Amino acid sequence: MKCSFQYGERVLTLPATVLSDAASSATPADWRVLCAFAADPALCQDTERGAHEVAGALGLAVSEVQAALAFWRGAGVLVQGDSTQATRQTAAARAAEGKKPLPDRGLPVYSAADLAGIAEGRADFGALVGACQQTLGKVFNTAEIAIIAGLVDYLGLEGDYILLLLSHCVRMEKRSLRYAEKVALSLYDDGITDAPALEERLRRIEVMATATGKIRAMFGMGTRAFTAKERGMVEKWVCGMQYGMDVIGLAYEATVNATGKPALSYANTILERWYAAGYRTVEDVTRAMEEYRRRKQGDSSFDADEVFQAMLKKTYGEI
Repeated sequence: MKCSFQYGERVLTLPATVLSDAASSATPADWRVLCAFAADPALCQDTERGAHEVAGALGLAVSEVQAALAFWRGAGVLVQGDSTQATRQTAAARAAEGKKPLPDRGLPVYSAADLAGIAEGRADFGALVGACQQTLGKVFNTAEIAIIAGLVDYLGLEGDYILLLLSHCVRMEKRSLRYAEKVALSLYDDGITDAPALEERLRRIEVMATATGKIRAMFGMGTRAFTAKERGMVEKWVCGMQYGMDVIGLAYEATVNATGKPALSYANTILERWYAAGYRTVEDVTRAMEEYRRRKQGDSSFDADEVFQAMLKKTYGEI
């Protein structure tokens, strides 16, 4: 009996390194992300944009896609940059900045003797491991303790950074230290190496993870991934302007009332102008409507939707 591949209209091309031992611990999400990038090589030209598109298409968090890319870089399947020379330049840049180069296959392997030496040389290491176990709600085996050791000893991350990262993993329902390692490598690769920078990055990741699905459903986008421009607008709403879904919902209603259809770009114009006018909450917008309503008292033809549209036009000009 023999079999043959049924390629259809699209073909995936993968390097033979995916068969290496380093790739054997890849998760299903890792494989899905790799196949998505292999199916559309254009995504590799801008991995940040590609990560957002793949996350939307596969129903994953952006942090999961970034972690998968970090894993495949560690496994030697992907390289950062256009060539081996680019990788060497990246390593040289790290050396110039005083950073350690990332290992080819993730964090170094630590023996029991290595771990004992780290524990002896760092009085706080035992307490950190205990705090990490408490955060994840599990007792670590030697391999898991070695991951904590690598984050501390090799990447030079502080205890508060590691605990922040693990708390994020718990909130994202990812309690595997293997996952935390991949995220840490990706963040390190992006230069996020201190707790304040990590806190801001994780805030944005978590806010976006919660908001994107709701906004996609609100605007009737189905499973279509945001374009880079659309994602930029949404990130500005929820992370930059820090608008809640209630205010975004008002902008959606105003958009549909004015145009007859949902449109992110139109809603973006409304929200930008609300923000510029100092409106931060539903109460702020409602107050503006009521102020306009008071000026229209005595008008028997008053309609709330018409007033809202008139308020928009009067306050901001035609959109």
